[in-house]
Amino acid sequence: MIVFFGITVGLVARLFSVSVLRHQQYVAEASQQQEVTRDVLPKRGDIYVQDAAAGKNQVIAESVERFALSATPHNIDSKHRADFANLLSQYSGVDAQKILDTFNQDSMYMNPLKHGLTKGDVEAVAAAINKLERSYNPAYQDAAVNFDDSQGNILYFVGGIFFIREFSRIYPEGGLLGQTLGFVNDNGAGQYGLEGEYNSELTGYPGKLSIEQDSTGNLLAETQLVKGQDGTSYELSIDRNVQYVMEQDLADEVKSAGATGGSIVIMDPKTGEIIAMASTPSYDPNSFRDITPDQIGLFDNPVISKQWEPGSIFKPFVMSAALDLGLVTPDTSDNYPESVTVDGYKIETALRHAYGEETMTKVIVNSDNVAMVSVANKLGNQNMYGYLKKYGFGDLTGIDLKNEITGTVLPVSQWSDISRATMSFGQGIAVTPMQVIAAYAAIANNGKLVQPRLVKTVIKPDGSRQTVPMVEGQQVIKPQTAQEIRDMMLATVEQADRKAEVPGYKIGGKTGTAQIPDPQNGGYLKDAYNHSFVGIEPIDNPRFVVLVKIDHPDLQKSGLFAESDAVPLFSKVSQFLLNYYQVPPTNPSN
Repeated sequence: MIVFFGITVGLVARLFSVSVLRHQQYVAEASQQQEVTRDVLPKRGDIYVQDAAAGKNQVIAESVERFALSATPHNIDSKHRADFANLLSQYSGVDAQKILDTFNQDSMYMNPLKHGLTKGDVEAVAAAINKLERSYNPAYQDAAVNFDDSQGNILYFVGGIFFIREFSRIYPEGGLLGQTLGFVNDNGAGQYGLEGEYNSELTGYPGKLSIEQDSTGNLLAETQLVKGQDGTSYELSIDRNVQYVMEQDLADEVKSAGATGGSIVIMDPKTGEIIAMASTPSYDPNSFRDITPDQIGLFDNPVISKQWEPGSIFKPFVMSAALDLGLVTPDTSDNYPESVTVDGYKIETALRHAYGEETMTKVIVNSDNVAMVSVANKLGNQNMYGYLKKYGFGDLTGIDLKNEITGTVLPVSQWSDISRATMSFGQGIAVTPMQVIAAYAAIANNGKLVQPRLVKTVIKPDGSRQTVPMVEGQQVIKPQTAQEIRDMMLATVEQADRKAEVPGYKIGGKTGTAQIPDPQNGGYLKDAYNHSFVGIEPIDNPRFVVLVKIDHPDLQKSGLFAESDAVPLFSKVSQFLLNYYQVPPTNPSN
């Protein structure tokens, strides 16, 4: 009885200690065993483009549920690790020995072996593992993967193998609009383009679930602690069909001209909306992993991230400044020589001959470098610099894309007579295609800048839609000045660049044949040019501004001047554009 009494007292003391003195400790330990907290992934927002022909939007970037394959090396039976390594190698493409070496480190974590598995892929892996387990133990009962969302991100299986729920980014149109879209890396972060610019909004944020389970791991109940939110979606102003045609036509012309690349941009000058933005070479965002280190430059969108000396397409901006200040009129005339010397440098006309008596309109039509030097002299450094800055050169346009650059405009304090002279015809200054088309859009829009943009509508996770408002910039030149420049551009097409014409429409435009700087030795490369053309259509009621740029064409295949490649390409894409949007003819006699 004494022994029994002693045991009873001991048990009571132990019970008192557990249930009273250490009650909170055991409640906490039980809670840790019975409840697990897991993340619930948000779905990344989609990106849509227009399809005016079909009258609806088309998805061009979307997220679909996928799974990554991984394992916990510590939980894989050491006797069977080689078998599991061989099996997982078949489904991941990773070398079996490399997997086995990782298993033998006996760690609690390893990087996923493969991303982007579908449910069918996961079930195939699970079936193979079940088959392998049965080979060890005939009494083994096949296990199944639990795809229930309440499992959170981690889907545990048997033998130390598990799958990670994730959303894979896919681009149904392949490489269409690739450099503008950017891509999403394996960590779920947007890189470059729209994916990079709007990454945080597209991503959303995860929720957290508290899950109650029994001692065998079966789920009993769940309690949502933090509600997550899917990402925001975006509708672009890009039209899918226009973009497709632009990319195809550009690729064909670049190949025909033996060029290193090229770009086309189409903008609505009244709203700033970008209708198409095509460059070549480009890449498919679905296959961004295939880009090698020496190809990394393909990720940059040359429309906003690469600059060039524009050549003669820059002349209308300088001319507009002189017109706006009343220093010249369209009919102001003079007799300009074949060449002029500035600071010891000889500047000649492109064709190496004088044009005789020229009005300012004829100066633009003839693209007379010598006459433009005279116009720049009338302006002076401060006036010319002031107007170039008002047009936005040397600054970001503000377009909603990642990695836009400012171009290069020397501070006016560093200008010399020769720098002013060369800038008057587009050399000694570096710009991006986006800056050029935005500045021409101001000429089309009666002298007022409009910020270029790609996003037309924001679609919130709850489905509500918010239209992105137009952002107007400053009045660069007077409406009358803008009209005078448009008239000069019309005369240029009608009298000089006839290959740019579109039957039935009045088109205004300007060519550019620009030398390419020599980065190694200074000066310019011999027989190396970039060709460009910018057009406003129709010129009397502008709907679109179109920029075509052909990079470093083979002169044996294309010819010396832009009229051989950029101009006919402009005409081709403009015919499609005006017909596609059913713009009424403005010049029926043509």
